[in-house]
Amino acid sequence: MRSTLNIARRHVAHLRQALLSPSPEEIERCLPGLAEAAVCLGQIEGALRVEAADPMLAGELQALKRDLEMIGRMIRHSAAFYRGWASLLGAAAGGYTSDGQPAGIRIAGAVAVRG
Repeated sequence: MRSTLNIARRHVAHLRQALLSPSPEEIERCLPGLAEAAVCLGQIEGALRVEAADPMLAGELQALKRDLEMIGRMIRHSAAFYRGWASLLGAAAGGYTSDGQPAGIRIAGAVAVRG
């Protein structure tokens, strides 16, 4: 069970590092690992229903919880940053609306199709 938890924690650590990267491709590369981490956590949950938890495992589960909370904060802060940035760009590109809010950014749509 511990090795399964270590696999999940390792994938979560990779995501945390990817969130610090300026490239969205880094996050995309983490997605299969996160799916594996979810499977690992499901296995741990099933095992904990059958057998008593090792006290050391409880500490590692708490560490995983803290890691996931940190990642959640990183994602929320990133989203707030980009919303603010979009607001600034909207004001710079389109001025302000009649109620004093920055204008929304207009993004031209495009579709690319390959043979």
